Amino acid sequence: MTTSTVKHRRNSEANLRPWKTGQSGNPAGRPRNADCLTTLMRAEIEKIDPDDPEGRTWQEQIVLATIRLAIKGNSTALKEVWDRLDGKVAQAITRTGGEPLPGVITVQFVNSGDCA
Repeated sequence: MTTSTVKHRRNSEANLRPWKTGQSGNPAGRPRNADCLTTLMRAEIEKIDPDDPEGRTWQEQIVLATIRLAIKGNSTALKEVWDRLDGKVAQAITRTGGEPLPGVITVQFVNSGDCA
């Protein structure tokens, strides 16, 4: 039993060839966004809606639907429209009482070697 195990190990070791420095075992790597849902969604949303008489893309249809919802008063759609047009409103960072924090932030490093 021991002989066959040793012999098997010798054969497998003889077949091992380490990669050269700087060489990859998979040079092409995994394809970027191969089956990523976002990539598939982007490809589909850019296609023309077959039911639209004006020949608009799905993306254009979604934009129009969002704007229509915002006009009707849908707060989520309205917020999305404003955020896309003007960007998100900057939020001030304040203390508990509402007073603004000072404009300077001090960072102090502590030696972690003293910790147990």
